[in-house]
Amino acid sequence: MASKKLEYRLAFAYIWGFTFSDENPSFPGALGPRIEEGFNNIFDCLADFYNVEINRHYEITTEEIYELIKEETSKGMPVIIFTDMYNCVWTNVFKKVHINHSCTIVDLDEKGNLFCVDSAPPCNGAIMKIEDFYESCKGCITINLDKYINTDVDWRAILHNGVSRANKNNTFSSLSKFVNSFNNYFDVEAEIKTAHGHEARASYIIWRLLRISGGRALFSLFLEHLGERYNNTELLNISKEFKNISNKWKINQALVLRYMNNPQDKDILNRLSNNFSFILESEVKMAEVLSQI
Repeated sequence: MASKKLEYRLAFAYIWGFTFSDENPSFPGALGPRIEEGFNNIFDCLADFYNVEINRHYEITTEEIYELIKEETSKGMPVIIFTDMYNCVWTNVFKKVHINHSCTIVDLDEKGNLFCVDSAPPCNGAIMKIEDFYESCKGCITINLDKYINTDVDWRAILHNGVSRANKNNTFSSLSKFVNSFNNYFDVEAEIKTAHGHEARASYIIWRLLRISGGRALFSLFLEHLGERYNNTELLNISKEFKNISNKWKINQALVLRYMNNPQDKDILNRLSNNFSFILESEVKMAEVLSQI
């Protein structure tokens, strides 16, 4: 299976980021709409550092996209599709809420269904049925890794550039601002108002935190791939640290949902505050470690 080939993990090289914008006038008092993953210029990164060829396909039919997926995955090349979470069976809004989304296809099964990896929620492998694909796919991006396979990658330059980019985009100051804002005031009612049907589990903050967790998990897979490819124990250990950070984000996402359903339980809020502070310290530490490798 193409999914067993780890080259697709290169697409996660610049997935580590975080932004916290000013208050959204459409959702006063809510923190969720202000959170973004901060994933910028990922394709520029792949082209610049890996000699990876990126091709965008927006003006073709869904049938043409599917044929392209069959062709590319048969060569071990991943394909990113633009779809709808409504048709992503691994999410808890499957057949419930329409949310624009993208995921990476790395293979097809014997029935033609699509094998996906996704960052929201963290998903290292799930099947999208072919009928769900046809119902919502609106375009795709192909990633040609042939040139990379024969290229000697300067992984240190990539990591250092990633840290520099995170600092330039104010990842850690944004994260600090979010943690302080959360600790000072978390308005459950305001967050619920961001949700379709006013269900806590569908609120912006729940999905944004899950995406943040997923991004860290996928970045850890990228580090793991480099560590295994270059037999670098330090990278493998850092990969484990990022998995731990991802788990902390995921735990806090679950705790936020629990608190939104039980706002009288201040013990949950205190635990959240401590966990977010730990996450901030851990991510700053990881940036320092990566910059010194």
